[in-house]
Parts: sequence; C-alpha cells; structure tokens
Amino acid sequence: MVVLAVHLYQSGVVVLTYLGDGDLQEISMDGREDIAAVFGDKDQMDMKRKNATPTPAIIYVLIHRPSILCDMDTIVAIDSMDREVERNRARKRPKNAPTHVVSLPLRVTPRQAKTVEARFHTSTRVYNAALAESLDRCSRMHDDPRYAVAKSSANGEPRSKERAARNQAFFLLREEYGFTKSAIMSYGSSLRQSYVREQSLAQESQSVPAQAFRAVEDWHFKKRGKPRFKSERRGVHSVATKSPEGSMKPVWDANRNLVGVQWGQGMVLRIAHPAGHSQKKTEIANAERNRINDLVLSGQALSWRIVRTKINGRWTYRAQITVNGYAPIRTKVGTENVRIDLGPSSAHVVSDTTAFHEPLAPGATHQSRLLRTAQRHLDRQHRAGSPECFDAKGRHAKGACHWRSRSKSARRTANQITDLHRVLAARRLNEHGQLINKILAVGPHLGAEKLNYVGWQKMFPRSVRDRAPGAFVEHARYKAESASGGWIDINPWTTALSQHCVCGMKQKKPLSQRVHRCSVCGLVADRDLLSAYLALFVEPVDVETGELKDTVNFAMARAQLTPPRRQDIGAVPEVGGAVVRDKQRGSRRRPPGRRSMSRITARRQRTLHSRPTELLGTIPTTAFTSLATTISVKPESGSATPTASMSSRTSTRQRG
Repeated sequence: MVVLAVHLYQSGVVVLTYLGDGDLQEISMDGREDIAAVFGDKDQMDMKRKNATPTPAIIYVLIHRPSILCDMDTIVAIDSMDREVERNRARKRPKNAPTHVVSLPLRVTPRQAKTVEARFHTSTRVYNAALAESLDRCSRMHDDPRYAVAKSSANGEPRSKERAARNQAFFLLREEYGFTKSAIMSYGSSLRQSYVREQSLAQESQSVPAQAFRAVEDWHFKKRGKPRFKSERRGVHSVATKSPEGSMKPVWDANRNLVGVQWGQGMVLRIAHPAGHSQKKTEIANAERNRINDLVLSGQALSWRIVRTKINGRWTYRAQITVNGYAPIRTKVGTENVRIDLGPSSAHVVSDTTAFHEPLAPGATHQSRLLRTAQRHLDRQHRAGSPECFDAKGRHAKGACHWRSRSKSARRTANQITDLHRVLAARRLNEHGQLINKILAVGPHLGAEKLNYVGWQKMFPRSVRDRAPGAFVEHARYKAESASGGWIDINPWTTALSQHCVCGMKQKKPLSQRVHRCSVCGLVADRDLLSAYLALFVEPVDVETGELKDTVNFAMARAQLTPPRRQDIGAVPEVGGAVVRDKQRGSRRRPPGRRSMSRITARRQRTLHSRPTELLGTIPTTAFTSLATTISVKPESGSATPTASMSSRTSTRQRG
C-alpha cells in the first residue's frame, strides 16, 4: 500500500509516500514527470482521488491489484483520518445526469498551431492503435467456445436468475480478454513512450482510446457498423480530458474573466473575441460568454476538449466545455400536449388547440444542390486526372483508388465539398432548433411514433442525409426535457395511426396516398395530420383487456373532433407564415422540352381515366370537415360526380 501526499508547486510536485511501519519517503518531481511512471505502470494500479483536507496537499491512494501485497487495515485507518471531510462531500452525480456543451472560439498563433497539429496527429496514431487492439480482443473473445455457449443460453426475464447467469458469463469473458473500457484506457497509457509521451498527455492518452473502445463496443452489440481506422489526412477531430483537473485548465485575468485555455505545460490558447457583427449579435455573444464564465467559476465544468474544424482548407479550433445541467431555454414555453407525425422531409404537429405542418430543414435543399454540383465537378476531375481508376464502362475499379497526385483545382474542389457538408450540418441544426422552439411555444409535452430512422436511409437516402429526422427527434427530446416537459414514444405496431380513422376503421394505405378518405364516415383529411391528431388520444393501457400496450381511444377522438370543438383545425395549415392551399410541385427552372411534355400529357391522360369518381360522389356534407386541412375535393350540397375534363379541373384550381 502506498499513500501519497502530493504538494503542488509552480515548478513541480513533492510527493510524500507512506510504506507502512513508519517508513516514509519523499520524492521530488518536476512538471514533466508522471506519477504513474515513477511508482509503476498505470496498467498495474488504479488511482483514486479523494477530497483534500484544508491543507494545500492532495491525497491520492494507489490501490494495487491482488497480486501485490495489500494491507486493508491500513486503508481503513487512513480513511478514518479524513472521515469529517467525507461527510461534507457532495453526492456523486447520477449516471444519466443531464449535461450540455458550450463552445468558445480560440485564436491560435502559427507557432502554437504546429504544436496543436502534432498533438492531434499523435492522438490519431493512438486512436488507431487502440482500435486495432480493441478489435483483436473482441475477435479473440468471439472465438472462445465459452462465448458461443453463453450466447446460446436462455436469456430469461429481466431480474431473473437465467438473465443474471448469462450476464455473469459475458462479464467474466470480457474481463479475461480485457475487452473493457478500463483495460483499453490502460493500454492507451502504455503507449506513452518516445515521442508519444511528449505529445499525448496523461488523460488524453486514455480518453482517445475510450472513443475507439465505444465504437468497437457498439459494433459488438450490433448498434453500429464496424469502425474504420482514421487516415492521416482527416484524423481525429477532438481531444478531450476526463475531468476538469486534467491537462486543460481555464486561464483567468485579474478580473476573474476567462481569457484562455492552458493545454499542457506552458501553452495557453487565447479565446477569440466576437466577430464584428451587429450590435445585437455582439450583446448576445457577450452575454453567453458571461454565462460560461459564471459556470466555470461555480465549478459546473465537468470536462474540456479541443475541437478542430477545417474551413476553406485551414484548421480552426475551439474549446468545448461539458457543463452540468440542461441548456437554458430562451423561448416562451406553452402548456399543451403536442404530438408530431414525422416524415423524411416534413413534420405535422397537432396540439390540444392548434395544428400545423412545417418542412423539415427547408434550407437543406439549396445546400444539397450545391453539394451535388461540386461532387459532379470532382468526379469529372477524377476521371480526367486518373483514367486508370475506371473500367471500359466508366465504373470505378474495385479496391484502393490510385488518384494520389491531385491538381490544385481538384484539391480546391475537395475543400469546397468539405465546407458544403459543414454548412449543411450547421444550417440543418439551426432550422431544427427553430422548429423545436416553435413547437415548445405550444407545449413541452411532446410525443411521436418510435420509428427506425436508420431504416429510412434505404428508402429516402438523400432526404435523410440532408434533413436528419432522427437527429431532430433526439434534439426535440432533449429540449422538451430541459423545458420541464417530456417525450413519449408511441408503439406504431399496436396503434397503426396512419391506417386508422377517427371512427375506428382500419384501412391500409400505400405511401403514395397522402390524403385519408374513409369509406365509413366519409372523412377526407391529410393523412399525416390525422395521424398526429390520433396520437393525442393514445393510452398506455388497453381499456378492454387491461393489457399494457399503446391503444387509441377512438371515442374520445371522435368527441373532440366533432364541431365546434376543433374549428381551428379546419383552417388551412400554415407553413412558414404563408398559407398553403395544396401540396403542389414547385415551379420548374426552365420550360419542359418536347419529350417531357409528351410524357406529362400521357401521364395526365392515364390519371384521368383511372380516377375513381364514384367514391368521391358519396361523401356526405356533414363529415368531420374540421380536420380536413388538405382536401382535394370539397363536396357541395346535392353534389354530383365531379367532371373529368381537364379544362374544368384547371379552372377550378385557378379560382381556388
């Protein structure tokens, strides 16, 4: 057992060790030394920090593994000396306690940029080494016959003996092969030799391998695909510490204002001042900086990290601080229940008193066009600069690409594509936040169907890439919880909201049918808006059987829908403040050609002859018209079957 009293000085530390039987030893180290390196390999010990007494010393206890002699009585005796301090310690943070991230731009000098790039380069090498080690340990664990036996064993119910035995078998295998987070972090510490020790600091050499282990662990549990190694050209984009007492520390001026971040020994990265925007934006930036300053001073900072982003071919840096608690809500929050029917490119919202639908990240359309243009330009440059990469049919050959010596123009195009991806992500995040704030202004109690948004990538790949509905759901969930509300996941298998009517009639619809037409009650309404309305009446318990499953209370839905209780839903929905009469295709950039016009005319004729006119003539006038927001045909009193001529439909559309 070794007990260290570490006295911190500007030039280094003085360590007082207690070996038992009155044997004391004092060791002096400068700031470049590492405690774990002096007293043994970090892989052979676990360092536990304890609160200090009111003296300047900090107490560390190094508990060796059972292979080394340990005196447990000594541990109890030493801990009893600090018992009064232990009583005043704050309770440990819960595992899933809320946090948020604040960001500060950094101004890095050219000399500092070289050191920072060297540290990011070293972190990339450490990440790849830890990733290879994690994959190797995971593969050897999978090849063990005991793993197959544990995997084939009975899972059992939660908290049952079968489940506990199965989990214990997996736990023993992970411990035996070292496929744990602590073991991979210790492996990262063992890599700190030669130049790696100078560029990768103590906590960074553990946090970077922890990222690699999380990626392999997600692949092990089949949550994500197999992780790939990071190339030298891209590398890692963030280097973080594990605690606020790591190698990244805040730097204060005489007035206790945060002016920079000290990274390692002697290198201080200054915080950049706000850019010369309008006076209002400058005031907002200063207020946010004062809030961050107060959070760090009050001890709310949990960890620090340096993030780099390439803009116009150059690396820019910013400091991100993980702060305890939710992010502040700066918008007015309502009190109603809100349900959302989310699609790949739109969100239909219905609350207790209002309803509307909004496009999901509308600004992503323009950025997607610019991105596609730049990608096609780079593809033409690729074919001209490296024709041996393509076969006779113009397809790229399998294997590695041999286009190494790129021209200056090709490198410029590649940087342009990188910037377009960055701008697309930033605009999408901004527009997601605006839409969520608009929803929170109605109410913080949100809910939606629990869908597999990753599966949407196979059906709507480009829309999911540009609009990110899954990220929108996670963002809305976090902001709803921070606004003292919550998020409800609705089971789509037991409710089937898009296939039901308010009368309880269930009818399957193809995805191409966006208008709901009920053959029983005659309701004609927007399909997505009706689904969001029915989600308001989902109950967690089946009233008839008492089973715990999500069911829709159709009786209450019909009672609330009957006029005049929901007259506001009968209004035409608004999108971005503009009244939308119909979901029509946007105008073309140029007139259609002769062949395009022929195809359009033929499609119109096929649609004209295949239209079911008998069904539309039977819709009663007293149907539930208060929810019909997007109605293609409005039946009038004593209405007859609508005419089938193109001229009559065109004139009706112009008058509407």
